[in-house]
Amino acid sequence: MQPPKTVGINHNAFVMWDPAATVKFYRDILGFPLVHAITAKGWGQDDHADFAHVFFDIGGGNYAAFFYYFDVEARDQRSKDYVGNGRHMALHCDTEEGLSAWHAHLKAHGVNVSPPIRHELIESIYFTDPNGYPLEITRPLRPMAAIDAADAELTVAALLETVATGNPSSADMWRRKGRMVAAALGQAA
Repeated sequence: MQPPKTVGINHNAFVMWDPAATVKFYRDILGFPLVHAITAKGWGQDDHADFAHVFFDIGGGNYAAFFYYFDVEARDQRSKDYVGNGRHMALHCDTEEGLSAWHAHLKAHGVNVSPPIRHELIESIYFTDPNGYPLEITRPLRPMAAIDAADAELTVAALLETVATGNPSSADMWRRKGRMVAAALGQAA
């Protein structure tokens, strides 16, 4: 049985502890546009930290992505777990059929693979290699658009503001973003 094909890397993901420095470096110094941001209350397990996940376009249809975990200190045990799981390579396939073929192929070879999970612009399956490295195969649900980049800029602005308070939380970030959206629309928040 031949494995299905991927068409390269969609993104490599890492954890960031200093969002302001990360954004400055990747967006402002390297010139990689901020193109998407996902925010979530937890993830999978009940005790998973809330997070922001930001994507920079590094060219050629590839992205560098960074997680910021709320209420997780850089040196506590949970941070080590998040670094281990947050740092991953996501391979790109073009179609739903391709993702389904990968899922079936991995299962047929005894790989413990997640069911397909949809999040905003992509659908993904997750598994680990024999060394324990997390891998993802993802397909686009729709192309990224200018509205995604505009939303990402607002999300990151709100994230940077809440982190600067010294007591960041996802709820505070979302309140700040709500005020920014309302202001951009000319409405009172």
